[in-house]
Amino acid sequence: MNFLKYYKLINIILILLLSSPIAYAKAGINENNLVQPKSITVDKSLDKTKASQMIRAARLFYTFWNTGDQAYLNAVVAPNFIDNTLPKGRPQGPEGPKFASVNFRKAVPDLNCSVEDLLIVGDKVTARLVFRGTFKGEFMGHAPTNKLIEFFAIDILHIKNGRLIEDWHLEDNLNLMQQLNAVKMVSGE
Repeated sequence: MNFLKYYKLINIILILLLSSPIAYAKAGINENNLVQPKSITVDKSLDKTKASQMIRAARLFYTFWNTGDQAYLNAVVAPNFIDNTLPKGRPQGPEGPKFASVNFRKAVPDLNCSVEDLLIVGDKVTARLVFRGTFKGEFMGHAPTNKLIEFFAIDILHIKNGRLIEDWHLEDNLNLMQQLNAVKMVSGE
């Protein structure tokens, strides 16, 4: 067997092992605790195995956002992960989502993430999300209100071999900043 065939075979075996329930259990991940999307639409040209792998990857990633538990993030994000919409001050790579979650949870410790829609096409997953929680800690110099906040986000996840290799993220920051008292709207009257 030549080197390239051997290398591909090893990669396939590793993917199967890492995507198995046994591997997730060793990482402290319970499949029953993964976020359940309210709606899933899969391109009919995708085979069931690939579609299931992509859905699982998205569920792992959004369970991380729902819980803040980094075991879910570690199980899905590739070491060479790239955030294509990286905000100023956030590190690139797998450390970026960890940084964002830890710091935002200081202001909103009960943050949760609801997956309203997943659309799976080719090697990408598009997600429509709603984040909710209580503003209980200081954020950008603004005192907590102890009020519920809610904002939406849209993600495009690029998944390869069951791992998240890059994403694009857009959230309703104006609405969020208004709820956090970081921005006030001025009336035109």
